[in-house]
Amino acid sequence: MYGAPTDIKIKKISQSSNGMTVYSASFTCLTPAMRESDRKAYISASVVGNGLFMLVTSTTSTRFTKFERVLRGVAESFTAIPAPRSSFRKLN
Repeated sequence: MYGAPTDIKIKKISQSSNGMTVYSASFTCLTPAMRESDRKAYISASVVGNGLFMLVTSTTSTRFTKFERVLRGVAESFTAIPAPRSSFRKLN
C-alpha cells in the first residue's frame, strides 16, 4: 500500500472476556501502480501489560466474500498473553 488509506470505516464486532476485541474495517488504498484498491479487514486487538498487540487480516473487497470466514477465524483465534517472568537480572 502506498500513501495513507482513505474512506476508512471501522466497526466493533465482538469483545471476549479475556479482553480481546475484534473489529471489521473497510478502506481504500493505492497500489504500487497508483490505482485505488478497496479493501476489507478484520483487526484483533488485545492489551497485555503496557502493550497493545494487534493482528490484521485483510484482502481486496472482491476477494473478501470468498475468504471472509477464514479471515474472521484467523482474527478470532488471535491470543496475546504475558511473557513468563525471567530470572535474568535487569540492566539499568
